[in-house]
Amino acid sequence: MLMDVENVLDERIDPYELERFRDDYERGIKTGAPTVAATFCYAHGLIKSTKQDVNEGIRLLEDLLRKEPDEMPKRDYVYYLAIANARLKDYDRALAYLDVLLAVETHNRQARELKEIIEKKMKRALEGLLGAAVIGGGAVLVGGLLAAVFAAARR
Repeated sequence: MLMDVENVLDERIDPYELERFRDDYERGIKTGAPTVAATFCYAHGLIKSTKQDVNEGIRLLEDLLRKEPDEMPKRDYVYYLAIANARLKDYDRALAYLDVLLAVETHNRQARELKEIIEKKMKRALEGLLGAAVIGGGAVLVGGLLAAVFAAARR
C-alpha cells in the first residue's frame, strides 16, 4: 500500500482540469469570495503542477488552514501541505506538518506512510550529497596531484 502514497508525490494534474479549477476559483473571487470547496480544489490541483504553482497551492492551503473553523478539512489541508512541501523537496517542513497531523491522529495510515516515504527520500538525498562530496573531494585531490606533476615536469 506504500506505493499508492508514494505516487501522490509524483502525480501530475491535467492542464485542462487545473484550468477548470482556476476558472471556478476566479469566478468566486469576482463574486466576492471563492467557496472553501473551490479554493481547496484549486489548491489541490496547483500542488500537482509546476514548482511555482505548488507554491501558490501552499499559500492557498495555509490560508484555508488559518481561516477554516471546521477541524475535519484541516486534516486534509495539513496532509496536502505535507505533500506540497515534499514535492518542493522541503522535507523538514513536510515532516513538521505530518508530525502535527500524527500528534492528533496517531493511527492515520496515510500520514505515517507519507512520513516514511519522505524520510527515505531525505536519506537518499543526503547519501547523494555525501557521494557527490566524496567524488568532488577525490576530483580535487586528483586535480591537485596532476597540477603538481605538470609543475614538476616543467622544471
